[in-house]
Amino acid sequence: MTSKPKAGSAGETLEVRYGDKLVGLLRRRSDEIQDIEFVYDEAWVKDPRAFAVSTRMPLAQRVHEPDVVYRWFLNLLPEGRTLRTVGTILKIPEANVFALLEELGEDLPGALEVRRSADQRPNRTPRYKRLTEAELAAAIRRLPERPLLVGEEGIHMSLAGAQDKLPVVLYPDGGIGLALDGAPTTHILKPANKHFSNAVENEAFCLRLAAKTKLPVAECTIGKAEDLDYLLVKRYDREPHGRSLRRIHQEDFCQAAGHIPSTKYESNSTNKLRGPTLKDCFDVLRNTQAGAFNVARFVDFLVFNVLCGNVDAHSKNYSLLLQPSGAISMAPLYDVMNGDIYPDVTRNLAMKIAGQNRGHYIYVRHWDRMARENQLSGAQVRRRVAELSQAVLDALPSVVEELNTLKKSPVYQQISDYVAGYCRDMLRNLKSDPREEPEEDSDPEGAIRPPGFS
Repeated sequence: MTSKPKAGSAGETLEVRYGDKLVGLLRRRSDEIQDIEFVYDEAWVKDPRAFAVSTRMPLAQRVHEPDVVYRWFLNLLPEGRTLRTVGTILKIPEANVFALLEELGEDLPGALEVRRSADQRPNRTPRYKRLTEAELAAAIRRLPERPLLVGEEGIHMSLAGAQDKLPVVLYPDGGIGLALDGAPTTHILKPANKHFSNAVENEAFCLRLAAKTKLPVAECTIGKAEDLDYLLVKRYDREPHGRSLRRIHQEDFCQAAGHIPSTKYESNSTNKLRGPTLKDCFDVLRNTQAGAFNVARFVDFLVFNVLCGNVDAHSKNYSLLLQPSGAISMAPLYDVMNGDIYPDVTRNLAMKIAGQNRGHYIYVRHWDRMARENQLSGAQVRRRVAELSQAVLDALPSVVEELNTLKKSPVYQQISDYVAGYCRDMLRNLKSDPREEPEEDSDPEGAIRPPGFS
């Protein structure tokens, strides 16, 4: 029997901070990597504007156990190959969440910073470094071998996901810079993806389409550094605060459901473990008392992802915002791409709708069953599906035209045609409900989940 990897000394702590306030301590209980607990600071618990680190770690309970804590903080880090590369560069095992956060925790998804205590860390002042176009292009080219530019001077930040991307700051004049030594970032830069052609145009199209249909969505634009295209997505977990930026706390549904990142899909081919289902996501909303408005918003996002052919709408691509007031709400829609333009990508949705995982074959009975299983009105769900299907269909021509003025590409019309097909099928399927399922198209041989999408 092999021994478990060692993580360091029992009793070591890291501070979890919100601005200048200590939220609590992340503490190693032993030398086993996963044996870390979180303890809320007493002053934070008494603060009337305090918020919970997670819906799974309520303020009413000061000490939270490793099973919950390790999973939640692991979700703040990159995934898969990206995490392995980061670990190699930093000479830290990829499973050692405590040590990785010690290096990367100064700008994380959400509002929290994870740092050594003041007397143990270098005295650094948060700052920004403006990049020339050549410097930005060089930084983008380094990302595949140096994710997040990890290990470079002043870089102590993290983003979840498997795709190459870089947190940046956008200046008022359109310039781009790096945030150093814990300075908050404003945008996420997502370079063109060598595995999925036109990924920049694809995501831009889907996000602009969501905006056209009046859904709350992450703002984006397309940029270029030398010969390199990129998508620039505005962070919804940052907002202006005087002359600085305020971090807004969030957690994704994978965290809120208590899963590790490698089980973010309902069915995970790499480890065969079950991930969050649609019902699990509805349960998250009900358990957090997010209210009917946010349940309806989640339904909107779910329907839109089906209509877009977004097969990568897994549990880490839906998030909650946790406000200092205690209010909990759905975060804007993000990470939406059409999978149909890629022949080798699966056509199966990331989460089944009442047992059906093919968008073209979702009928009235599937929506009714989904509604029934989650205490929703079937009639209201069907009505909203019809409204969104028509709204998306109507918006397609203007989105194609708008994006062609930004960066001309034939792929916009190609995506539009696929999405229009989903919308027309959905409108037709709402009026029919065959007793037998139509024969489903089989995935192409060797079809893959798109790990580079998000």
